[in-house]
Amino acid sequence: KPLLSLDKFDDDNEEADDDVNNHDLGTASGKDGRNDESGGGMSRAAKKRAKKRAKKEVVAVQAQKPTVDETNGYNRDDVSKGEEMETKKKMQLPLDDGFSDAEDREWEGDDLLGAANQFLAQANKKQKKRKEDKKKKKNKGAKDATANDSVEKVSKKKSAKMVDEENEDNDADEDDALDEDADEDNHAKLEEEEVEPEVEELLSSLTPLQIMMLDESNAQPETAETDATTTEVAKPIAKAENNVESADKAENENVTMGENMLEGEVDPLMIVKDLTTEHRAKILLSSLISPSGVTTHEFYSRYWGKRPLLAALDNGSGINAGDDDNDNRNAKSKKKTPMEDDPYKDKLEKEAMQHAKRLDGLLNRSIIHQMIRCNKLRYWLDLNVTQYTDTLGNGLKRRITLDPPPKKRKNRSSTPDDDDNLEYAVANPQDIWSNVDTSHCTLRLLRPHEHNDSIHTMLSLLESEFGCMVGSNAYLTPLHSQGFAPHYDDVDVFILQLEGYKRWRVYAPPNKMETLPRESSRDYTEKEVEEDMGCELIMDLMIGPGDVLYLPRGWIHQADTVARPAHMVKVPSSGSGGKGMSVSKDSDAQGPRGHSLHLTVSAMQNWCWADFLEILIPEALEAAAASDKSISLREGLPRNFLSYMGTMHQLDDEDSGPEGLKQALEAVAKASSGEDGEVDEAVLAEAEAKQRIRARQNHFKDEAKKRIMRVCKQAMSMLDDACDQIGKRFLSDRLPPALLEPELSLTKAASSLSTSSKTLGNPHHDPTKKIWPNTLCRLVRPNIARLVIEDSKAVLYHCLDNSRVYHGTPLSPMEFEIDDAPALEQLLTTVEPHWIMVKDLIHGDVEDKMEIAQALYDEGILATILADAPDRSVQTG
Repeated sequence: KPLLSLDKFDDDNEEADDDVNNHDLGTASGKDGRNDESGGGMSRAAKKRAKKRAKKEVVAVQAQKPTVDETNGYNRDDVSKGEEMETKKKMQLPLDDGFSDAEDREWEGDDLLGAANQFLAQANKKQKKRKEDKKKKKNKGAKDATANDSVEKVSKKKSAKMVDEENEDNDADEDDALDEDADEDNHAKLEEEEVEPEVEELLSSLTPLQIMMLDESNAQPETAETDATTTEVAKPIAKAENNVESADKAENENVTMGENMLEGEVDPLMIVKDLTTEHRAKILLSSLISPSGVTTHEFYSRYWGKRPLLAALDNGSGINAGDDDNDNRNAKSKKKTPMEDDPYKDKLEKEAMQHAKRLDGLLNRSIIHQMIRCNKLRYWLDLNVTQYTDTLGNGLKRRITLDPPPKKRKNRSSTPDDDDNLEYAVANPQDIWSNVDTSHCTLRLLRPHEHNDSIHTMLSLLESEFGCMVGSNAYLTPLHSQGFAPHYDDVDVFILQLEGYKRWRVYAPPNKMETLPRESSRDYTEKEVEEDMGCELIMDLMIGPGDVLYLPRGWIHQADTVARPAHMVKVPSSGSGGKGMSVSKDSDAQGPRGHSLHLTVSAMQNWCWADFLEILIPEALEAAAASDKSISLREGLPRNFLSYMGTMHQLDDEDSGPEGLKQALEAVAKASSGEDGEVDEAVLAEAEAKQRIRARQNHFKDEAKKRIMRVCKQAMSMLDDACDQIGKRFLSDRLPPALLEPELSLTKAASSLSTSSKTLGNPHHDPTKKIWPNTLCRLVRPNIARLVIEDSKAVLYHCLDNSRVYHGTPLSPMEFEIDDAPALEQLLTTVEPHWIMVKDLIHGDVEDKMEIAQALYDEGILATILADAPDRSVQTG
């Protein structure tokens, strides 16, 4: 049957987003002078003229500069900008040499992503030129009016006024057109700098292991000689130069850069090696959802926390039915199955095979077997064996857990509920597979990333992308079986189908209260979901290897394993179990016995505004109560306020008048006017009593409101403090960063890498040498460390030493003097591809700068590079 459209579930969210967007835009408009009804601020035309004058002054100053670069010894007029950048890269010079000693020296890394950006700049050249031509036409009147400087003053003013009016009209139309495009997803665009669509489309075609540089089939062979390795480093640069030449040729032939990328002129494997962590994490997410035809920007604006999304070659059975916008978007990526069109059978089978194998190497049955055998995994803590069946024979299925119960340890003084007082049974692989294969039970593997490097690396990058803790579970279910009852989770999940096929049924949240819940639901029965609760079936679909299904928290779901559909291609053995792991020969993507295996990646647990306010409001209340500027929160409560406040003293709406008092007053008015009427003293007394209660209640509410507003005002001033607190919690919760070899080669850990890896990452880095004044530094990965002020000390927290086991290793902060804070802030906020030189740090003397940088380098969180000979003019102990 046709399924319900997902559009209706966006209505409330879109209305709320519109309110927020309008509020934010209104605030911004007030700041920059737009739409300011009071008339304050500069007009758009005035701003435009000011920008033109500033631009002319800059051009005039640049025209007076010499054309010969004395530092590098070549004439800028004879060298193009691209050649200049490439020359500087080869000479290992900073790309921006216009800074002064008083400014922070930041150096753009010589990576191939810069070449990709050059491609995009050339590709968009014509589009920018067209926009500039339009602007020139619109501003032609202004230029003509200001060209004659010898015109009389009165005439000049009149001309300027006419030009202002014309410019204001033109600018208003132009701004309205631009605002319409900018307002659509305002909040998503403010998040961060987006990856260029062409680059995202190109790189998202890679598999997750290729993006994480863990695919050994694409690894470069190691060489023992440094010269040979250096040659390998030069190859990507030569490749980039060739690509630039190809792009120039394509520009001359009126071919866009996007077409060049799609035609394969740019090798994504060469670009992905030099991605920054932020871009790599975004490309990883883009790769996971790429079969849906949805970009990361569209995902965050339309799906993240709002609605499910299926990333598959086809839309399954009933997927997103009625969602016209999603159907139109997926039309680009939707492909016919091999059985539908014989002429395209071979090509489509190849594409289907590539899609089904794109998640290979993350996890399979063989890897799970080795995990259980080698790591002594325990029931309840590390894995569960479950079954969804009718145990009572009444036709109602329920989930049962077959894990053996834990035993109480002997000679323990701890409480019975303490985990340390319980001994959990270690799982036997033979018992596990007997339950799975014979009894048709489901195996749930908790936190497989603790024992799997590939999954750990993927979660670490996604933590960088989402900015919150990310976890994982794995589920292996036999054919024609179901392991769990219908339920919803308190986390957003990405379901990565690795082996076999599963039918998923997804229901909308039952009500507003259970939309984006903070706790998971209990187990429901199918009757409860479909009949009693009235939940509407939104998705009824089948997914296979390579497919990814995203579900926001609060969406009820259930899944059972099915046989491979006839229209889906059969996938043979992957042949690889990931880095350092082997795979049994009988394993294939459908499972040796028709089982299903999927990996669930979870995010956003305990990461909502309510969690933030739970930190902020108590701190704000404590600070406001201890304020030396006001004693209102420390004043005593009103005397006997409990005699008129509380549930039992609430007045009905009809008493808000109150009606009895109205009747009494009307009777008094009649008596005073000579009309017949008697005053009911009892009614009058009751009405007066209610009036007094109402007055006291209103007074109490007014006084409470004043104090609540004082706390809210205090909370607004403490937002940064609360962000530091929740930031510390995030650092404590998250996984240790899985640094890739290019990152490790710049740190002290480079001594543990092979010679080839060290040279490939940084030929000028020696992990045994100390920090010098001319050493270039940056945080090895963004957002892995945080600086806070505690007890007049600058305290630095980082997650590099975290354990893969949740809270397995407590944070070990580093303490510095308060005057070290500015230098620490510079080091922690300088991230790839930028660098900052030690001697340019904000501090009193160079020795202290070197000691601060040395402490962070020894801790392993600082990446360094020494482009020149060490500056030995300053020595430290």
